[in-house]
Amino acid sequence: MSDQLELWLAGLPVDEAVVIDGETVYLRRQAGGAELGVYLLREFTPAQLEEAARAGFHSARQFGAGLAVADDGKALVLNRWLPGVGEWLDAAGPLEDILNQGALWRAWLAPNRPRRDEGLSAQEQRIRARFAGALP
Repeated sequence: MSDQLELWLAGLPVDEAVVIDGETVYLRRQAGGAELGVYLLREFTPAQLEEAARAGFHSARQFGAGLAVADDGKALVLNRWLPGVGEWLDAAGPLEDILNQGALWRAWLAPNRPRRDEGLSAQEQRIRARFAGALP
């Protein structure tokens, strides 16, 4: 990791949301570690929550991050527990992972995405299969 990246990560506030590359993420310290999360949807529909719940378990097993409804009851977040982590610098690798996973989830939850009976790209079919646990 570059010195510049280390300085930047060290300067990020813990226990409050920050925006990184247009994504809102947070690192909340707790006893024994920290919760790392990314906001997927600021507000979600019942249909989006149902879609997320269908794939959530397989995604958690595959990627180590699970879905949750934020404390405000309105936002859908993807989060994971990081034992022994207390600062952003300690979470650099998992941060990159959860940002990538968040992008996949947003594509999955997009309200105007094609439905199963419409033409799906090969990439979306792979993403769907991965979330469903059919691909490693």
